[in-house]
Amino acid sequence: MLLLCSVHTVGASPFAFITNQLDDNVAVIDTATLEVIKYIPVGSRPAGVAVTADGGRVFVSNPESRSVSVLNARTLNPVLTRKIGDSPVGIAVDPAGKRVFVADWYQNVVRVLDAVSLRVIKRIPVGKAPAGLVVSKNGKRVYVSNRDDNNVSLINARTLKVVNTAIVGEHPFGITINDAGTRLYTANVLSNDVTVLDAVSLKHTATIEVGQLPYVVALTDQQQLLVTNQDDDTVSIVNTETNTVTNTVEVGEHPEGLAIHPNQAIAYVANWMSGTVSVLDLYTLNIVKTIKTGQGSRAFGQFIVNP
Repeated sequence: MLLLCSVHTVGASPFAFITNQLDDNVAVIDTATLEVIKYIPVGSRPAGVAVTADGGRVFVSNPESRSVSVLNARTLNPVLTRKIGDSPVGIAVDPAGKRVFVADWYQNVVRVLDAVSLRVIKRIPVGKAPAGLVVSKNGKRVYVSNRDDNNVSLINARTLKVVNTAIVGEHPFGITINDAGTRLYTANVLSNDVTVLDAVSLKHTATIEVGQLPYVVALTDQQQLLVTNQDDDTVSIVNTETNTVTNTVEVGEHPEGLAIHPNQAIAYVANWMSGTVSVLDLYTLNIVKTIKTGQGSRAFGQFIVNP
């Protein structure tokens, strides 16, 4: 309870935006009260989500309706939905909030969009079945996990060209990078591990065995990597200095999306089968609340502001 009180007092608490894939909406969680305060309709079977660094806009990928939706994160109203490709899944926005990167699962490309109009600026060929996307903190590099090629592509954000590719584990999906821009992590669904790469050279650094069907990875600033394990209904806690699992926490059924509160004290885990979000205290590793969110809660991406 003391930790929850401290969450309330750290400035304005951000919202968490949870895509509900079977409800065709986004559940908005007020992280101060840990309650759903609104459901926002979007396209069909929403999956990916990305919040701008200033917390002003949210971008949602809708694979079945082949579209991307934009939400105003302050008024909590939909702004725009536009058809984008065949099956947009992974989505990320650059730190300046000017460009949005969308992975097209069927067309094997990453589309670069203008963040205001959603106009396509560039179409970048990558590997097969591109899934997760992440942009480096300095905005210079974009990474995409190519599930069916078992590799990661590095895109130069200035030239918008692939400059390097590296083999990782089997069926990489979620991907993240540390704030320093030195380490890249991929969750490999079928090899049940996480690959660690040098984020500049893409040289292999380590392989970390985790739970069954790891899906999404997220980093704290306390040398912790969190990994959702779909088939185990757990989250693995990894020490990033030793690259070893130090704890495993039970969450809801079939956990997928994962994000860290800016205060670094709380993690939010979207559980697809349970239709819930587990609120995880990162100091005690206890679940402090389970929030009912909707059917098929996926939240694949950065669903809470990460300034």
